[in-house]
Amino acid sequence: MTSALLSFNNELSSLIDKVLPSTVTIEGYSKDLSENSQGSGWFYSSDLVVTNYHVIETLVNPLTVTPVGRPPMVGEVVGSDPDNDIAVIKVKSLEGTPLILEKELPKLGELCVAIGSPHSFRESASLGIISGLSRQIRTSNSVIEEMIQTDAAVNPGNSGGPLVNIHGRVIGMNTMGPAETVNLAVPAETLACVVPELEAHGSILNATIGISISVIQHHNSDSIMQSIAIRKVKNEAQTPLKSGDILKEINGRKITRRIDAIRALGRDTIDQQVKVLIERDGALKTVEILAKAKITTNS
Repeated sequence: MTSALLSFNNELSSLIDKVLPSTVTIEGYSKDLSENSQGSGWFYSSDLVVTNYHVIETLVNPLTVTPVGRPPMVGEVVGSDPDNDIAVIKVKSLEGTPLILEKELPKLGELCVAIGSPHSFRESASLGIISGLSRQIRTSNSVIEEMIQTDAAVNPGNSGGPLVNIHGRVIGMNTMGPAETVNLAVPAETLACVVPELEAHGSILNATIGISISVIQHHNSDSIMQSIAIRKVKNEAQTPLKSGDILKEINGRKITRRIDAIRALGRDTIDQQVKVLIERDGALKTVEILAKAKITTNS
């Protein structure tokens, strides 16, 4: 038993030593200097740091970005996505090893490590497991989908830091949950979709086909299935879609989660005809709909 514990101890220590140099502390001030904020972040590329939007929400450029074990550097926010609580910061010559996003979805119960600067205590790490999947956070303007729940300690200041697996790959980005005992992370799956677009365009732009959707359960033979159904249609006179239709595919992308529909209607579908496969009264039907730019109230 002692040998197994020693091996686990050494591997865990080596894992943290490997990841720490690719993490940063982020600090800045509001325009009137009345508010300062501190959070965490991590190397996404040779000149890009990723963090939570709420870490930099009230701050103005330039920011102070301090990599572990190195002097402070100047950073500038170049893109943000309030809907997914993601922001990217450009920092010249990071000269570190970017962390790799895990392509495989995490599994319930797998080990993970949260790294960041809780309460300004830098170079902090906490061990836990993936304690929940497909969680939601409701904000004042949106719902963040498919969040990862972990029991690894996450406190104010941890926000924006990486949640890594035993291979040192990023499975999520730490953020505060809806309660002190529920810690959540933006999944790598979302980061992989959002960060490149923020780097290229500075913001996220989605399309809409004039519907709202809900997750429903229904019987299929002897099993209970979960599907994404159209809850409401904005203008029934101008669309072939109806309330109660079940979404199966959008432009060939299978729709099994709410987030699948969101990602299927990206920037490239705006002002384009999209093909939507629906199930209505037990029959499949493909319709074409003109997608329009989604208007958002977020600044």
